[in-house]
Amino acid sequence: MLTDAQLYPAAGASAVVSAIALVISGIALALFFGGAGAFWGPVNDMFLVVTVLALILPILAVDRLAAQQGVGWMRFVSIATIVGVVVIAVGQTALVLGFLSLDGSYVTGGIGFVAIIVWLIALPVLAFGSGVLPSTVGWAALAVLLLIVVEAVVVMASMGPLVALASVGLLAALAVWLWTLSSTLLARPPA
Repeated sequence: MLTDAQLYPAAGASAVVSAIALVISGIALALFFGGAGAFWGPVNDMFLVVTVLALILPILAVDRLAAQQGVGWMRFVSIATIVGVVVIAVGQTALVLGFLSLDGSYVTGGIGFVAIIVWLIALPVLAFGSGVLPSTVGWAALAVLLLIVVEAVVVMASMGPLVALASVGLLAALAVWLWTLSSTLLARPPA
């Protein structure tokens, strides 16, 4: 088991890796759907794998912070989220390797997405309800959740530039949230 002095810096660095991989994944996805070629689909998929796997250490770090404050319910959320990110990673890798259909990857991605959403909902609760996390992490998570809803509404209502704009906004909010989480974890004093 990692000590606090090992976990928090590693988790902070891992959140940065996740943010960078997410941006690369988003660019690859835009290139794929923009007509730059089928090459970019698997690039998106594999950078998404890096994105979600890099979330494991931040999930563990937040779980430890919650446990130290006596917030026991977060353990269940953390376990479910880790299972979810592994399901996403396995599904996307299987898709790239040809072992899973695109429709199958929607199922694995959806399962993992729900787990990540639950974790995102837990972060503001930890920030505003119990003070486990700073309010900046809570506000950044709320912004991501709000922009997920905006993205869904925009996609249902229209196509084209408005969807692209909403997607870029969501990607930016996710990157800011990961940066905020990373900064929080990196700022933890060594134990």
